[in-house]
Amino acid sequence: MALLEVNNLKTHFHTAKGIVPAVDGVDFSVSQGETLGLVGESGCGKSVTALSIMGLVPSPPGKVTGKILFDGRDVLSLSEKEMRRLRGNEMAMIFQEPMSALNPVLTIGEQIAEAIRLHQDIEGRDLEERTIDMMQLVGISMPEKRFRDYPHQLSGGMRQRVLIAMALSCNPKLLFADEPSTALDVTIQAQILELLKQLRTDIDTAIVLISHDLGVIAEMADRVIVMYAGKFVEEASVNDLFHNPLHPYTEGLLLSVPRLDKPVKRLRPITGSVPDLLDLPAGCSFHPRCSYAKDICRQQSPILKSLGAGRRVSCWLR
Repeated sequence: MALLEVNNLKTHFHTAKGIVPAVDGVDFSVSQGETLGLVGESGCGKSVTALSIMGLVPSPPGKVTGKILFDGRDVLSLSEKEMRRLRGNEMAMIFQEPMSALNPVLTIGEQIAEAIRLHQDIEGRDLEERTIDMMQLVGISMPEKRFRDYPHQLSGGMRQRVLIAMALSCNPKLLFADEPSTALDVTIQAQILELLKQLRTDIDTAIVLISHDLGVIAEMADRVIVMYAGKFVEEASVNDLFHNPLHPYTEGLLLSVPRLDKPVKRLRPITGSVPDLLDLPAGCSFHPRCSYAKDICRQQSPILKSLGAGRRVSCWLR
């Protein structure tokens, strides 16, 4: 049985202008110890998918429907008290922007210790020692000193390590990592990714890695799902996706980034922009930007169909 099973997940936001289908009927699963990459342009629904599963979508204006099974439990049927017990303990998230996620008036030690205290029932000197151990685990230098530092006293890379320490403090079974290396220089980025790989090996945590950086996905993921305008358009193993993309959007993403294994040539950006979710085009949402579009693409929305060997694609050309 999969650790996480998601069926027909929909997250719609009710606004004064209308209903925004941020996530519109997605299905996927994650196995223990697996790293699943979730990719797509900004605004396609990647982060909202993770927040929906974590129970962090505000209601109103958001409304989450469908079925989410985590370790056999129906997440959407849990009370808020039960969800708080689950969130941060068995299921955790590394948020995208450390300075927004960290409390500026609490020390680093206090913020990491809070998650441990809430779920592990540890107090006093034992709590401080466990917190320092977590700081050492994620590579924070001089943890005894950093324990009493505030977020503004740390570099961007160190703040990101603090978020990882907070997320991993209770050894979660599932970790959502939302752009964990964004805005970091390449050296620190490599260290953060290596840290995540090591932690996955050490405690067998399943990771859902959310990113628009295909290089990070190629380095980290076992399997990849491509998302566009609130829907999944392709799913494949990382090797299949990078060597034989089946959806025109996936192909466009790959052609718009430089490759080290091929001669340098002019990059081909995807024309146009992500559609307004309040005014989606008829048919396939990608057809206004697709050079392969046919009449049926403009008239009918394709379904996400299985092609075998773990591959799924939503395209009339396939």
